[in-house]
Amino acid sequence: MSKPFYVTTPIYYVNDRPHIGHTYTTVLADVIARFHRMRGEQVYFLTGTDEHGQKVEKAAAARSITPKQLADEVVANYTELWKQMGMTHFRFIRTTDEDHKAQVQRLFKRLLDKGDIYKATYKGLYSVSDEAYVTETQAKELQAQGLAHQLIELEEETYFFRLSAYQDRLLKLYEEHPEFVQPDFRFNEVKRFVEGGLQDLSISRTSISWGIPVPGDEKHVIYVWFDALLNYLTGCPANSWPPDLQIVGKDILRFHAVYWPAFLMAAGMFLPTTILAHGWWLMGDDKMSKSKGNVVRPDTLLRFGNDALRFYFMRDMQVGHDRGFSYEGFMDRLNADLANGLGNLASRTLSMIQRYRGGVVPMPTVMDELDQEMATQLLAVFPEYLEQARASNFHGALDVLWTYLRTLDGYIVKAEPWKLAKDPANDPKLDAVLANLYRALRATALLVAPVMPELAQTLWEGLGHTTKVAETTFHGFALDGPAIGPIGESKPLFQRIDKEKEMSDLMADPAPAVAKPSLDVPEIRETVDADTFFKVDLRVGKILEAERVPKSDKLIRMKVDIGLEQRTIVGGIGKAYEPADLLNRLVVVVANLAPRKLMGIESHGMLLAASDNASKPYLIAPPADAMPGFLVK
Repeated sequence: MSKPFYVTTPIYYVNDRPHIGHTYTTVLADVIARFHRMRGEQVYFLTGTDEHGQKVEKAAAARSITPKQLADEVVANYTELWKQMGMTHFRFIRTTDEDHKAQVQRLFKRLLDKGDIYKATYKGLYSVSDEAYVTETQAKELQAQGLAHQLIELEEETYFFRLSAYQDRLLKLYEEHPEFVQPDFRFNEVKRFVEGGLQDLSISRTSISWGIPVPGDEKHVIYVWFDALLNYLTGCPANSWPPDLQIVGKDILRFHAVYWPAFLMAAGMFLPTTILAHGWWLMGDDKMSKSKGNVVRPDTLLRFGNDALRFYFMRDMQVGHDRGFSYEGFMDRLNADLANGLGNLASRTLSMIQRYRGGVVPMPTVMDELDQEMATQLLAVFPEYLEQARASNFHGALDVLWTYLRTLDGYIVKAEPWKLAKDPANDPKLDAVLANLYRALRATALLVAPVMPELAQTLWEGLGHTTKVAETTFHGFALDGPAIGPIGESKPLFQRIDKEKEMSDLMADPAPAVAKPSLDVPEIRETVDADTFFKVDLRVGKILEAERVPKSDKLIRMKVDIGLEQRTIVGGIGKAYEPADLLNRLVVVVANLAPRKLMGIESHGMLLAASDNASKPYLIAPPADAMPGFLVK
């Protein structure tokens, strides 16, 4: 029997209830787990909570409760939310679980006896927020991020793990297994860190008591990261090891791609196949943070439905990159893709099959060039979607599918089935159109089932199926096969959101405001007449490639699709944006600007951005459903 596909989330720290960052990670893991089940695989899916450490101990003391009581309160928020959202994990592990504690102590002693762990004195810097000792290089990184105030000088007796002894083995791992960290640009960060030299890692504390005691030396508790990382091992059945995919946020990649494999190497264990590091959800240009008061809670968004939130996460976030969140963008995406897009297409198709064919899906006998083109496109879209999804790129997979769904709207406009239905001589053509639309919707229901299980089931039943779509496998699915039977009752897939009303409701009970600096508003420039202004050609563009211009900390060279063609555009936005975070971003381009050279590179256009000339530029973003080439009027 083959090994189950084993996928994990990081375990979440119990200092606060879940926000959309935690929720996104768990939804991504759940979508991947569901996808692999529909590939016919057994799946083991692990998530849980990290409950030890100094911050938990202090927070509990401030409330005059035990750390375990505090952890129990916070854990209840996670377990209830995951239950409400239908997460399909097999185990929710807690680092306070007795079996976890026992296995951590056994492994600690094993490595101590082996000589990979030794006792010494640590003297240096300690990051309070990360609960981690930091090197001088790491301290400079924190200072660059404005986090130097969280560093303190510390000296204490501690147990060390001989991390330095595994530097060459880690570099060999990275060289031989390019799939070990994804995406590639995150992997490069890890490699550079290890190539810079590794120091032995402190893995115990004496200044706190809330943790797993070191066996035989109980004045020490085991360092939270050694404790936490081992959950993937202690929470895994023997037949599922090693992990196939471990999903983490980019801020904890170093722990997972450096310390974690080193621990496993020392223990003689097989290593994970892939560590997948995703980016952050941002409010404005800031990471969501409790301390900044800019956290969005999932319950605020679940008012629109579980599937809506799942779809938005997978559709809008390109794994590995940061993504800005706004309530307007969230609702625009759902209205464009679910209400106006798939929902409208399904309603029109099922209504026409009921009206013109009494609910019985016809088998086409003749297909003209347009009909054949649409059928051929489906045959290409289906495997491409599966390929992207198998690489955990649901953003790309859904983009492929929704691009195809938009062509179906155009197909209906060109074929005009309402006119075909007026003349029986057109029956073969009408049969071909209705069959094509039905088969596209049937494939869509199957493909989106891991992302939107409830919506997919509603559509599946509307198409005449009485089975569970989630229990259907992709393998052997007949795209051009006949319908199972008469279509079922047509139910709305997604109700269009009244954006104005919802925004009014949200503003009536707003999230804590983020402090904004006062703005020195510049004077309005001289007036221009309408004829002059209308000469400016503004178009929606999509950034396909981006890289920094050598010897410039400000300029980024981009390849931008503006619909008619792809342009090279150089923009002075390098202090505000990383090239990787610009990929697939929609922008507004001044398309008829005369070319000019910047650092020797000819730039054909300009991106619109906003600032007060003192602050960094903010790129102007079109709505999510805009297409490259749209004129901005």
